[in-house]
Amino acid sequence: MKIRMFLASAALLVLAPALALAETGAVKLPPYKEHALKNGLRVFIMETREVPLVSLQLLVPAGSATDDPGAEGVANLTGRLLPKGAAGLTAEQIAESIEEVGGAVNVETGRDYATVNGDFLAKDLDRALDIVGKIVLSADFPKEEVEREKGLVVAEIRAEKERPSTIATREFVRALGADHPYAHAVAGSEESVGALTREKVLAYYKAHYVPRGAILAVVGDVDGGAARKLIEAKFGAWKGDASAAAIPALIPRKLSGRTLFVINKEEATQSQIRIGNLSVERTSPDYFPLLVANSVLGGGFTSRLMDEIRVTRGLSYGASSGIDHLKAGGFFGVYTYTKNKTLRETIDVALGELEKIRTEKISDAELAKTKTYITGLFPFNIERNADLAGWITDLAYYGLPLTFVETYGPNVDKVTPDDAQRVAREQMWLDDNLILVLTRYEETKEQLAGLGKIETINVDQVK
Repeated sequence: MKIRMFLASAALLVLAPALALAETGAVKLPPYKEHALKNGLRVFIMETREVPLVSLQLLVPAGSATDDPGAEGVANLTGRLLPKGAAGLTAEQIAESIEEVGGAVNVETGRDYATVNGDFLAKDLDRALDIVGKIVLSADFPKEEVEREKGLVVAEIRAEKERPSTIATREFVRALGADHPYAHAVAGSEESVGALTREKVLAYYKAHYVPRGAILAVVGDVDGGAARKLIEAKFGAWKGDASAAAIPALIPRKLSGRTLFVINKEEATQSQIRIGNLSVERTSPDYFPLLVANSVLGGGFTSRLMDEIRVTRGLSYGASSGIDHLKAGGFFGVYTYTKNKTLRETIDVALGELEKIRTEKISDAELAKTKTYITGLFPFNIERNADLAGWITDLAYYGLPLTFVETYGPNVDKVTPDDAQRVAREQMWLDDNLILVLTRYEETKEQLAGLGKIETINVDQVK
């Protein structure tokens, strides 16, 4: 999950096709150069010429997994506050500096890292780098802005408690992750955010917003040499070394035996269902077999879960599965909802599909259809300069080569029915799963008998 805060809307609505597709359909990246500043900042510059735009992304390993214990949400709050005052400029002055050239800047915080993203006209690269440099290197964290932003975050957390789907997914991850740093919500809780102070935010900023470990990508209609000089001028004086401890491993198959976790919501007329367990890290060699197996199971509108739960039985409007691959591990889950009276039927159908993909080999026809679906969608994920900047920093952070993009299609095509069945059997467990249900328990508890040991809480106990 990423939490996004937009600083300014831009009139840059033109998409920049930033890669070449050969006649065979293979992806070919535009040329790029990588270098490192003396302070450790890694820099990638990729020149594209289709439209006069430039996108930049600065990744800092300052995700919620690095939150201090008891200060959950500090990484997110720090990111949100970066453009709320920097280098003596107010939030309004920073926003005006962006808006007057039609640019856009936003800050995102996820579990592994935070990013500062900018989209500008290519001629305004100097302005773009200057703004991003100031808010990252010289954030001021005015006390009044800290209090205002804390209030907004707390209000957003409270609003999420009114959305059953959001509660179910958040608590599903929390229950799976237990005491791991990935377990808590990126935004933190009302209590933890309420306790944050300017001093805690500033201490976190000084410890984590440092050049060593950070990655900057600039993609667009720029001259590489000139861009490099600008980057050195704006970021060369950035100092500090990363001091955060490594994120501990999230070991797959931590659960033993099926556990049913019930969140009771008295007024609920529908039941939210989550089924899953821990999964593997982003760099796992099983990434592509899992991608294909998950797509067959629940990764698209024509997936098995969607077909059986929605199309054939009419139990829900939506059913899906997904894997969130992170640096130290991941989460696998099945996600759906239904009327209270069909709760058990829907769970049984989902478990039946898990059993099927684990024990029955995918047919050649279904596998070919799934591969075509995956590879057909992929170019839409890399068509803009901003998309490419995101891929560059993400891959660099996880220690993967940029050729990952160019070999994406071939690696999907290499997956065999045996590969897909193996990873499904090893990673999509049937009996060692967590099943989380948000429901009116008094109405549905008889349906849940026999599924596993049951733990219950009321929705008002959810933090």
